[in-house]
Amino acid sequence: MRAKGIRFEQVLLAAMLLAALFWNLANASEIKQLRIESGATGTRAELLLDREGPYKLIDLRNPDRLVVDFPESRLHRGLNLPKAAGLVKAVRTGQPQPGAVRIVFDLAGSVAVLKPRIERSADGPRLVLEWPGDGDAASTPVTAVAMPPARDPIAEIAQSTAEVAVAPVPAPAVAAPTTIATGIPTRVATGKPESVLPATPAVEAPRPAPQRSMQPGMRPLVIAVDAGHGGQDPGAIGPNGNREKNVTLAIARELARQINATPGMKAYLTRDTDVFIPLNRRAVLARGAKADIFVSIHADAAENREATGSSVYVLSTRGASSQRARWLADKENAADLIGGVKLASGDTLKSVLLDLTQSGQMKASSDAANHVLGSMGSVGKTRRVEHANFAVLRTSDVPAMLVETGFISNPGEEQRLADRDYQRSLASAILDGVHAYFSRQPPPGTLYAARAQATQESGIASIGAGGSP
Repeated sequence: MRAKGIRFEQVLLAAMLLAALFWNLANASEIKQLRIESGATGTRAELLLDREGPYKLIDLRNPDRLVVDFPESRLHRGLNLPKAAGLVKAVRTGQPQPGAVRIVFDLAGSVAVLKPRIERSADGPRLVLEWPGDGDAASTPVTAVAMPPARDPIAEIAQSTAEVAVAPVPAPAVAAPTTIATGIPTRVATGKPESVLPATPAVEAPRPAPQRSMQPGMRPLVIAVDAGHGGQDPGAIGPNGNREKNVTLAIARELARQINATPGMKAYLTRDTDVFIPLNRRAVLARGAKADIFVSIHADAAENREATGSSVYVLSTRGASSQRARWLADKENAADLIGGVKLASGDTLKSVLLDLTQSGQMKASSDAANHVLGSMGSVGKTRRVEHANFAVLRTSDVPAMLVETGFISNPGEEQRLADRDYQRSLASAILDGVHAYFSRQPPPGTLYAARAQATQESGIASIGAGGSP
């Protein structure tokens, strides 16, 4: 009887273990796709997942490798590994333990990977890994090839425990914190972007000429990038449920990464998380960062679901340029009411002083806005630059604009606005417009001013060499 009891317990335990194994397999996340791109700002790897889950990074040297462990995951059947690109010489996979997946990136140098992040797309979440550095002139997606026979990475890695990160796939974060006197949490972006995909080559306008580089004493142009709405203020919501606050944050982050990859520029994000910041505080944050220009990112909405196109708005304290502009300004200004901010009573003297200090910047804002809208024409349909009394644009001392990147109320445009490649193209177009403006109006002490002076001196020297009548 005792022997039979033991056998029954053993069978029961085996059944429980088998059931647990099946449960783990059924609930494990899946790595659906892996791709690598090499661009002007470095190398980027993307791992498409069916859902978010924990992962761990291990940085190894001699030889240089980056290991990514997924403790509760599996590879999609038939997954192909990409060929070498940029800093990545090869990609291998392994299984450190049952139910886990290990991906090894063999690297060509000891370049530290930037902080990993999750980007959400229509296909699912993507784990993004980026290594900064010089790459090809254009970003080229790598064509996947059949998985080659790989060395066993488990035995290689077991001897090292240089673990550098453990995370249950945190919310995307691409910035390092900084502190200003306002007490509002804010960050300066530090990530590096990849360049625009070849599908939209017209988006990339020429950047500053390379005859000058940053020198001691020069300061970078500070571009304040403001992601509209946030926190309890979702902004407009598209027919498929995409919220304006999420779309604007994704575009703002991408724009910040591209700005930081441009010599002579530095990005400043008024928010890089899903938080609510009052409209007047956003302008205060930009001034505290000594911004040279303020760009607020939004996604338009209209009762007419067929409305499409991008628009750029600048401040006007003496009336709106159209009924549509007035309506939009009223709608955007109501964001503080949604966030629970009490509106202060008006002060006539302050309003007069504000008009006087801002009048000199309104023309500059219109000039910059026209450059940005012109560049955005390479991405899609554009409307025009309009004027209205937007509270968020009352910065008083720098050019400022509000960019409506598209109509989230239009189903097709909503889908594009949520697409990471389209966001990348939009960000690049906005940056091209900002670059064009500062190339014509370079602030003193910046790399842009030094380049403008070098161009002028070169032109004078050419005239002198050719002789004058």
